[in-house]
Amino acid sequence: MKLAFLDDDTLSAAPVAAPPRPLRIALAGYGHVGQALAARLAGDPLYRIVAILVRDPARPRAFAPPVAPTASIDHFLYPEADVLVDVLSCHRTGAALASRCLAMGVHAVSASKRAVASRYEALTGAARAGAATLLYGAAVGGAAPVLETVAAARAAAPVIEVAGILNGTVNYLLDRLARGCGFEAALADARLAGFAEEDPREDLSGADAAAKLRLIAVEAFGNAAAKALAVETETLDAARAAAIAASGERWVQLARLVVAPGGLRATVTLEKARDVRVLPALPDEWNAAAITCADGRVFRCLGRGAGGAPTAEAIVADLVRVRAAVAAGG
Repeated sequence: MKLAFLDDDTLSAAPVAAPPRPLRIALAGYGHVGQALAARLAGDPLYRIVAILVRDPARPRAFAPPVAPTASIDHFLYPEADVLVDVLSCHRTGAALASRCLAMGVHAVSASKRAVASRYEALTGAARAGAATLLYGAAVGGAAPVLETVAAARAAAPVIEVAGILNGTVNYLLDRLARGCGFEAALADARLAGFAEEDPREDLSGADAAAKLRLIAVEAFGNAAAKALAVETETLDAARAAAIAASGERWVQLARLVVAPGGLRATVTLEKARDVRVLPALPDEWNAAAITCADGRVFRCLGRGAGGAPTAEAIVADLVRVRAAVAAGG
């Protein structure tokens, strides 16, 4: 075998590959999740936040924004971005922004289950018109890859049931109730930890889990089935919490999607953990899902379902996919 040696002149003449261009991100929202995402991406040469949209630019933040925030949508959309990341608390604004960006050919990553579930057809239509990608893995399950697991199950065999603990805030509250904490104190702790909004009605009423079930239904059964889906929900209020605490048992908020003789049945109910055999009663803000196929196989996933860092990680997973689409010329 002959060995080839390169002299210094040959080495100096060798072409040097240019570093990859960073993915330019327009970040809508800079609360717990937005700041966690900025912290996660700080110093990463593959990503660059070029614009941040907020209600109040002067409000102090725990993590300094990498660019000056703006309250003007026109100013926010002015920098050339490859992808919009929606972590806004207002789902209507998030859906409108995503629709506008997708139609212009800008990819969109959303952590808002309500924005995507309520405007699914409009958003997917805008994505088709703009030849852009819409991703929303962070909208369901946080760091638990629920939609990805549903997709894997569907590819293996027809799905007949999805059971999930899909709301980290409620799971945190129910865990605290089982440990003897009062409802209001548990809710205050959840807010302090960044798991609960100041107004937690979406979580407590079951509306948050219901919106996630609709997105799961799209993945498992298609948009036509999801469009007609009605979800029965049960509310966790102070009176219900007192009854649960008095039981001395651990409870969970169970979201279920079942193929029934009359069509899909969807429910969000409060159940004793010991009666939910297919899912573990995970602590704190953890989420889990079990997807059962017609051939008897069960696909499972779990992960932290609330808070800035877990949601930021789920967003980064979608950003990796966007980078691949941009690199492919999409």
